[in-house]
Amino acid sequence: MVEEAYEPIEIEYAFNSFVKRAEAMVKDYYTDHYTSLELPDLVVRSGRKYWKIIKGTDESGWTVWGFVRKEDGAMFKPASWNAPFTKGPSAIRGYVTGHSNGMNSVTPYGVVYAK
Repeated sequence: MVEEAYEPIEIEYAFNSFVKRAEAMVKDYYTDHYTSLELPDLVVRSGRKYWKIIKGTDESGWTVWGFVRKEDGAMFKPASWNAPFTKGPSAIRGYVTGHSNGMNSVTPYGVVYAK
């Protein structure tokens, strides 16, 4: 699936909107299902090529929730703490610039695996 070309500022805007929506989804899920746990945060770490989204708390620890490529807004599940899974034809799970702002490609636990 090839996504249409967007300007970098449009991709960044879509990414910021995606992060806000994803954080609300995670907090709602934890509020409904894990009332005794501290609500996790989603934190963005900006790299040269990707935005890395990590989820957690200082008390419970942090995990990589997903990666978004800055060039085109493509979303990837993590392969490790430092890198996204980019191998194979199903590496891209969605786009933050897509019609659902990338929300159909994530769960409260992170970027979805290929279907």
